[in-house]
Amino acid sequence: MHQTDSPRDVASQYWQALKNGDTESARNLVSKNSQQDFDNYLEQPADEKTPIGEIKLGSEQTTVVTIIYPEGNTPDDYSAFDTTLVMEDGKWKIDATQTVIPRPAPSERELDELADQLSESVQENIDSIEEAMNEGMKMLDEALREGSRDMGESMLKGMEEMNRALRESVDQMQKRREEQQPKPKKDDEGEGLI
Repeated sequence: MHQTDSPRDVASQYWQALKNGDTESARNLVSKNSQQDFDNYLEQPADEKTPIGEIKLGSEQTTVVTIIYPEGNTPDDYSAFDTTLVMEDGKWKIDATQTVIPRPAPSERELDELADQLSESVQENIDSIEEAMNEGMKMLDEALREGSRDMGESMLKGMEEMNRALRESVDQMQKRREEQQPKPKKDDEGEGLI
């Protein structure tokens, strides 16, 4: 790398080194502040990294538009993103913190794991909902029973009051009736029977 290397030249060298598996040359093009992020990327499992095929670089700036086509027979699958560079000691360096290769589409293994996790999560939610519904039904049943008891006691009191009021009414009616009926005359007070 020369001191006059442009951001585009540095980006090209970086991606070419990664494509060729020359991680040491790629690391030399990474800024000091982002070395750890670069190392973290290298430690990822192979199926979580995009295989680098053809590389096209866009216009030269402090970020370079980058398109990576994966190896193989899938030219329509590509990743487009910015390669970000910073000036360090008079030279352009890749900022691996801001330049992240997009992840490839999920592998069959990742999709299977995700399906299993979703299935487990759904089952846990179903179990939780079923448990909550059962608890709710128990609480509703208890409330209805308590409500029935309270309602039954209330109705019993109401019926007792109604019976008492009816008895009082019947007693009062009998007293009035007795008061309104003429008193029978004694034999010596009036005409006798023939």
